[in-house]
Amino acid sequence: MLDIELFGNDKNNEWLIRNFEAYRFTGSSLADKFIPRPDISIIFHFRDCPLISGETSLKLEPFFVAPIIPRAITLQFRGNMDTLAVSCKATVFSQLFKLDMSPVSKRSINLPQHIFFPAWKAMANLNTTNKRMAYFSGFINSVQQTPYRPDAIDMLYDKILEKSITYPLKEIMQECFASKSTLLRKFIKRTGVSPKTLARVVRLNYLWTKIRDENAVDYQELIFDGNYFDQSHFINDFKAMVGETPGYFFNRNLNIVKMFSGKPAGKI
Repeated sequence: MLDIELFGNDKNNEWLIRNFEAYRFTGSSLADKFIPRPDISIIFHFRDCPLISGETSLKLEPFFVAPIIPRAITLQFRGNMDTLAVSCKATVFSQLFKLDMSPVSKRSINLPQHIFFPAWKAMANLNTTNKRMAYFSGFINSVQQTPYRPDAIDMLYDKILEKSITYPLKEIMQECFASKSTLLRKFIKRTGVSPKTLARVVRLNYLWTKIRDENAVDYQELIFDGNYFDQSHFINDFKAMVGETPGYFFNRNLNIVKMFSGKPAGKI
């Protein structure tokens, strides 16, 4: 059985946290795609850990950063899982803990053990998701005790999330008061992807949410709303990121992939 709960942030942690996700799974195996998202997640596995399936299966660590990825991966849940995922603003988290988010082949980034192992252990001993969320909020606010001050990289990240569906990336970057070379170099280090790749991920998630909310697929409308050049551009871009054509993807059972990708809460 897979049971997923979604929780929003609050005024005390919204400077970093976008939402919380609690995953519980009991069973032999359940696998499907994880669709790229425009944020990072801090993952805490308190029992069994899932696998990333592919040519070589990779077992994930008890706690790590799940970075922004340019292409979908296949997750396999198995055993008895009890997991808390904290969806965070990529540039803020990497700045806070001085992490290099540059792309890595294993699709996870290690967290400082001396800082995060005590937090993981403390949350493992708590018996409700609300207590774990409260603990993590207190933890990150103890690390950042003064109001966080966004810089040009934070500004670019926020503006891409807000505007990239309808505004050219060149115009967005001009609003961030830093040279293009500086923005590009520091942005990849702080997010793990280029501004262009993040904009593609934002567009994919916008269409993904639109289909979920409207419960219908109109390809011409998606091409227009996603600001694609034409149908070929839409299909090629979608297939490059998801690994399936939109025609195949949207006509199969999407219950598991939606839940894996942080869209709806629910039980299977």
